[in-house]
Amino acid sequence: MIPNRSHISISDNEEKIRDFIKEIIIGPRINIQKWSSITNQTPNLKMGYPGQHLASLITGMQGIGTGARGDDIVDGSEVKSCNRIDQVDKCKNCNSLVLRTQIICTNCQSTRIQRNNDSKWLLSVKSEEELNIYRAVPRMIFILTDYPNFNLNDFLTLRIQAFEIWPSSPRHSNFMRLLEGYYRNIYLIHRERNPNKTPAPKNFWPESFQFYMCNPIKTFEAIISNEQNITINKYIPPEVERTTLQSEDMPKSILYSNEVNILNSHGYNIAMTDFINEEMRLNLELRDTDSPITIGTTHVRRSMR
Repeated sequence: MIPNRSHISISDNEEKIRDFIKEIIIGPRINIQKWSSITNQTPNLKMGYPGQHLASLITGMQGIGTGARGDDIVDGSEVKSCNRIDQVDKCKNCNSLVLRTQIICTNCQSTRIQRNNDSKWLLSVKSEEELNIYRAVPRMIFILTDYPNFNLNDFLTLRIQAFEIWPSSPRHSNFMRLLEGYYRNIYLIHRERNPNKTPAPKNFWPESFQFYMCNPIKTFEAIISNEQNITINKYIPPEVERTTLQSEDMPKSILYSNEVNILNSHGYNIAMTDFINEEMRLNLELRDTDSPITIGTTHVRRSMR
């Protein structure tokens, strides 16, 4: 879990990160929201390639200029981005889609809006070769943009985070267990049952039990308030060794009752803590999530319903 310092070539990282956020994330978002109010089209901006730029600035390492073909970062790191900002919502009354900027449904004028916050990272594993690629990747960099105060319906305050998982590290061994379980128990079985349909990729959900069980290490966090004020709360410089850095604590609230009992049986008084740290998580097992799922959703226009 030691970055290859010979590849670090970008300096003044925090200053460049601030400029990038202003020019590539905040500016375009303000403009697309303006046009969305006119066109009624989604203001959601995809974070794939901007996420790769941001990962380069955070790690201090350039990409290799090949887009989706080849390594995302010059040291071989892989970047995955998840954007929960400006997702499309749904009316609870008529099931019509509602833009995040709208407070009423334009179809039925209901104010009963289901605000969605369920975007996730997608991990494609379609062969043993792709599994081996993940095993050989020095680190996975997961970029997440979301609302820190989502439960308060605060859609003006934004957050950008970066997490690292090093697949070859014993601390992060659960990550490869997840991918191997998906490939062998979902992908291969599904293809055997129906060779004409492709299973959905592996969903890797932020802030889920499986996410915390992989012991992700946060290397960056910034809060954007009032659409322009950027506060960097955490930034681990590119050259810093990650081996001794603390992983993210798991909220106790996502534990099942049997998992609480397991931890209590190992001498932890779970009633007295709100979070489960990495040492405590060593006593827990990954949950069984390896059930086949088919990509079978049909796009239906409202006029066809």
